[in-house]
Amino acid sequence: MKFHFVKTSMSFAVARVVSAGLIVACSGASTSRDSGATREIATARRQLDDHMTECTKRYGYDPEASSKLGSNVLGPGEREWRGCIYQGIEKYLIPRTLSPDIYRRAIAEDRKMTESIATGGMTRAQRQVRVQQMLEEINRIEEANRAKHEVDRLEMEMRQDMMRRSLSPLVR
Repeated sequence: MKFHFVKTSMSFAVARVVSAGLIVACSGASTSRDSGATREIATARRQLDDHMTECTKRYGYDPEASSKLGSNVLGPGEREWRGCIYQGIEKYLIPRTLSPDIYRRAIAEDRKMTESIATGGMTRAQRQVRVQQMLEEINRIEEANRAKHEVDRLEMEMRQDMMRRSLSPLVR
């Protein structure tokens, strides 16, 4: 499953791609436990979407309107809005990933870039490019985690099958 980023606003990207990456990471598994994990991630994504809506209401920052801002200008409530989104990622997504550190690093870097925009050291467009790079890295890592998880699951199934076969004569 390839990750396709639909939103053009990179402010939304931080939260949305994290959740999408987690869905990619947990999809494709066939055991009931894995299906449960996929449902859990889908639930976490819905929770984060709801959380994002609440952040927008609470802080009045509209990430869709950010394109009207100057290249070195933060929107009113943007810093607080982003902080609220980071909290949602920490609460809903990080507990459900195999690689929580990549999300924490992305949040830390996004904080630094946002501050750099406010001080004139970076443009919104530069942040957008870097956020896209981080999202692609997260997607690669999550896909690798998903593949490793699937290999580990298959190896365990093979060991269990071998054990059952070796013990089956004893059951007769």
